[in-house]
Amino acid sequence: MRVCNGLLTVQTTVVDADYATARYLMYNLYLLLSRQAYYRMGMKLLALVLVTAGCASNRGLRLPGPTGMVGTEGYAYVPPEMEEVEHLEPVSTGTRRGRRVAKAAEGFLGKKRMTVHGKKYRYDCSGMVCAAHVKAGLNLSGNTRSMYEYAKEVGVFHKRKRPDVGDVAFFDNTWDRNKNGRRDDRLTHIAIVEKVERDGTITLIHLGNSGINRLVMNLKHPGHRTSAQGKPWNSVLRNQKKGKRLTGELFAGFGSIWSVSDRRIASR
Repeated sequence: MRVCNGLLTVQTTVVDADYATARYLMYNLYLLLSRQAYYRMGMKLLALVLVTAGCASNRGLRLPGPTGMVGTEGYAYVPPEMEEVEHLEPVSTGTRRGRRVAKAAEGFLGKKRMTVHGKKYRYDCSGMVCAAHVKAGLNLSGNTRSMYEYAKEVGVFHKRKRPDVGDVAFFDNTWDRNKNGRRDDRLTHIAIVEKVERDGTITLIHLGNSGINRLVMNLKHPGHRTSAQGKPWNSVLRNQKKGKRLTGELFAGFGSIWSVSDRRIASR
């Protein structure tokens, strides 16, 4: 309450009021207003009407907004719960052309030779990538480095943690190409993305020492071979005396070569 210009002003905040509380407040409001010497008779009558209406109603005091049903038996205002939704990137399925490349690579699993449209392709990692693209109807030739440079040149090279199905994956230092005992061998391996899971685990098809098979890689956890639950996250891509190196550790980037209209790469 406060006094302003000789008048008694009442400020009332009703929080969680029921019927009895509302009746009590209105009655006291009437008593206070009726005792002000300068209040007109009309205001006193209005206060009396409000008190009478509040007492006669069995629904309690009605207030606007979310508290409109405060004091009504059987109703209670409960703020809406704010559900926390974890943001997840959508699982990548690639485009039709990308899926064709992945499907073609899958057809080479376990094979000892690769022949497409009567042409025999060299039995190494980049030869398998070229054969898969040609089998999918996309002309491609070259080696790992030339494909890397081409992807850079036409703007389809990227390092997103979620590639598209059909992308090629580049790796560094998978073997000691210059035989100097140092890890300075760039672009020594290439593979094709077959599948991408919601947790970021990528399934790859490659041609390695044991033939054409699958690898896994998770760029969210590049240094971990498995999850706490034992799910494979990264395969061993280099096994040396100094220690094993995982796919996520040797990763150098992706190339969406399938997305380019001109896919012919000259060997360099």
